[in-house]
Amino acid sequence: METDHIITLKDEERTQLHDIAAKAPELLRHRAALILAYAEGKPTLQASRASGVSTGRARFWKRQFIAKRMAIFDIPSIPVINDEGEQEDVHIVTDKTLTDSMVAEADETAPKGVEEVPYPQPRQQIGITLEDTLSEAGRKVWSFYFAEMLGHEAGTLLGEDIEELHDMRVATRRMRSAFDVFGPAYDAKLLRRHLKGLRIAGQVLGRVRDMDVILGNAVSYQKKLKENLALGLEPLLNGWQQTISHQRLRLTKHLQSDEYHHFKINFNLFLQSAEQDNYHIVSSDGKSPYLRDMVPVLVYSRYAAVRAYESLLPTASIIQLHALRIDCKKFRYTLEYFKEILGDDISKSIDELKRMQDHLGELHDADVACGLVRAFLKKLDENQQQVPIVERINPEPIVIYLAYLHAERYRLTRSFPELWKKFNRPEFRQRIAQAVSLL
Repeated sequence: METDHIITLKDEERTQLHDIAAKAPELLRHRAALILAYAEGKPTLQASRASGVSTGRARFWKRQFIAKRMAIFDIPSIPVINDEGEQEDVHIVTDKTLTDSMVAEADETAPKGVEEVPYPQPRQQIGITLEDTLSEAGRKVWSFYFAEMLGHEAGTLLGEDIEELHDMRVATRRMRSAFDVFGPAYDAKLLRRHLKGLRIAGQVLGRVRDMDVILGNAVSYQKKLKENLALGLEPLLNGWQQTISHQRLRLTKHLQSDEYHHFKINFNLFLQSAEQDNYHIVSSDGKSPYLRDMVPVLVYSRYAAVRAYESLLPTASIIQLHALRIDCKKFRYTLEYFKEILGDDISKSIDELKRMQDHLGELHDADVACGLVRAFLKKLDENQQQVPIVERINPEPIVIYLAYLHAERYRLTRSFPELWKKFNRPEFRQRIAQAVSLL
């Protein structure tokens, strides 16, 4: 029977704990509620139920509090602008904090002991072999990029280096794209939950990253202007910076939420379990086919998806070119998944796809920026009607920037056919054929 469950609090500690339980991120609220439950005299079972923490975690944090007191809540924070335009301190919970703070199982199907399953560690190569089945290869690919995603999580939360966020987003994109390649090896219902978690993470990361790129391009343009025109862009740039602050707040809250934490636990458990694959094509011994048999089909299906745009290119719209960019990205990712078995020469094909993808990416950024500037000018014009005439802003610098973006969009569209010719030449096809023939 538990006899030492009561924790005695000082008045100042009790006040701080109530404040944390009301305002802090979810993981810290659970922890504060747990200590308060112990202070009320509740035994571990009741305290864990009251706070939403597993009994194992409850005992752990009880010992930690007795040893360190309020220091277990010493989590750094950063100032951000909330939706009301006010500064708000947002706590930064790193991956180590998350590991120490694991709450109850993600759902009723999560087995006991899930907290003890370690996350994959970053490594140099995916480790795919020709003898892997599709399901085995899928787990290796997901584990590789899952480790990359987790490795950039703390840096993304700190927000000091925007490349941390970019790398984390790219890792989520590669994992999502891998569902199309390796998904047939698994039960669709099983994968749907994991794909949803990745999609949500990718969305909150993407909203910050996309606006950061657009703002960065505008700042680079501004630096080339004379002072009067440069100052005239400030209202636009300040508005975009505020949008980024709002989106970063949402990103930070999501990465510290129980929803995201539970997704990581479940996805990690899936990656490290030995579930039977469910691929519908089986060999004579009843097993999934090996990669040596499947990779040619997977590579050429992606290649065909890109080549299918050839007849559209002479009159392609911006929307169609953006769709081509997405298929280029999927083709490139597929080659990267299998790079270790396709040979070193495949790197040249990957580089060519990346150049085409980057070109189309710049075109997409210019097109999105055009829409954002037009929306800003429309809103500015509406707001100006409420401002005294002598205080109204001259929109000319912003209109000039919009014209520049339209010119950039035209330049990138007009120059793309030359890139396509390089991609569509016989040497590229021969390189792909030779790589596949070696399997």
